[in-house]
Amino acid sequence: MEPTSIPSLRFGKPYRSLDVEPICDTRSGAAIGTVGRVNAGLIRRDLKRMDKAAAVLRSKTAAELWALCAKAGDLFLNGPLPGGDGHATQTPQDYIDALSATSGLPHTLCRQNMAKIHHVLTHMQTILRGLTRGIDDLEVFDRCIGHQNGVLLSFVPQATGLGVVLPSNSPGVNSIWLPAVALKVPVVIKPGRAEPWTPWRIICALIEAGFPAEAFSFYPTDHQGAEAILAGCDRSIIFGDDATLRRYEADHRVQTHGTGRSKILIGADRIDQWEAHLNVMVRSVLDNGGRSCINVSTIVVPRHADRIAAA
Repeated sequence: MEPTSIPSLRFGKPYRSLDVEPICDTRSGAAIGTVGRVNAGLIRRDLKRMDKAAAVLRSKTAAELWALCAKAGDLFLNGPLPGGDGHATQTPQDYIDALSATSGLPHTLCRQNMAKIHHVLTHMQTILRGLTRGIDDLEVFDRCIGHQNGVLLSFVPQATGLGVVLPSNSPGVNSIWLPAVALKVPVVIKPGRAEPWTPWRIICALIEAGFPAEAFSFYPTDHQGAEAILAGCDRSIIFGDDATLRRYEADHRVQTHGTGRSKILIGADRIDQWEAHLNVMVRSVLDNGGRSCINVSTIVVPRHADRIAAA
């Protein structure tokens, strides 16, 4: 089978770049797909039109968008969706096969991350209620003003677009940007080099469900392109190593997600009962293949270290 060719998206419209990069199987090195890369100059030009994309998305009501999220969740998990240029459909198993091959994740973890994204999309109203401290008056999101428990509230979006610079370590990180489109904020996504499959499939599911295509820009690009996204969007999210994050730690517009340094500490008063906590330690280290930034990297104990390590 020929490699799947994933185009970039410029406000929902496929764009075929002359600069094509392979997406390779981690085991064989064979190209199982390609992405069309775009340069920083094109991204900068596009971002000047972000307000038009925001206006299209804001023409929908909050209730409509939240219902479309639920529909998109089912499409993402179960439906055939566009697989890229020259491929009419991508089944869920096609997606899992491609994701596993280029990211190195086993199929079990691919399915677990699919379920996580499905949960976020199909429970969007609950998630937004938590993020907004209990706001359930839809008028707030449509008219930007409303009432909650007798208190006058206003909703003021801080961005016309959200930039998202994604990693390749775990598909589940895509769940972080999903509330943005439910709150009528378009997204500008740079996929991870080895993992364009998940954001592409999510975007296809959202558009298939009825979201305005203009709300989604998808730019496989290099570091300069990523910098253009971060500089051109009012708010952004970036995943990276310490050196990358240090560059943006003082920029209030950029939310950084970096190397995890979670620890487990067992005190002298509990260490002799360490076996009772073994399952927590194992799961904290190994869940999601140890790839998440919240996975435990160190277990600190006053004694029994060798026995715990062996266990």
